[in-house]
Amino acid sequence: MGNGTVPLTGTLFWYFGVCPREAWLMGHGLEPYPDHELLALGRLLQETAYPEGRKEITLPGMRLDLVAHGPEGTLVVAEVKRSSGYREAHLLQLGYYLVRLKEEGIPAMGELRYPEERRVERVALTPDLEAKVRAAEKALLELLRSPIPPPPKRIPPCPTCAYYEFCFIGEEDDA
Repeated sequence: MGNGTVPLTGTLFWYFGVCPREAWLMGHGLEPYPDHELLALGRLLQETAYPEGRKEITLPGMRLDLVAHGPEGTLVVAEVKRSSGYREAHLLQLGYYLVRLKEEGIPAMGELRYPEERRVERVALTPDLEAKVRAAEKALLELLRSPIPPPPKRIPPCPTCAYYEFCFIGEEDDA
């Protein structure tokens, strides 16, 4: 996946699913404050939610939260998330990983894990999910080729976003 000029990552797909401006900022190397409270909470949750099976693996463009063997030796790739509030964005991220693994000849299943909700959702790479990932890839690459970010747009996650000040500095806080 990708065109070789813009490095795509699963995180970019997730950001793109929530806020294209956030994806543009991250894709252009403008990383959020690393000690942002919710980012730190997410890292802690990821590190502690499944200690018995925690096997994070990093591959080009992918940082897989949890990799395990499923039934009949199937590879299972899991994404650990705080809540299911942005499920479609989570599906894009996990779908990206499943497509990349498929391209490498590695069949895999996916899981979205929401430990605070005590919920696990199994995800297969269906033709529909693959088409959504391919469409998002095309749109994401187009977005990242732009020399300027999309304008800020207030959406529900803005007040808790690590980029909030970057987008809305100097404006009245009416979010």
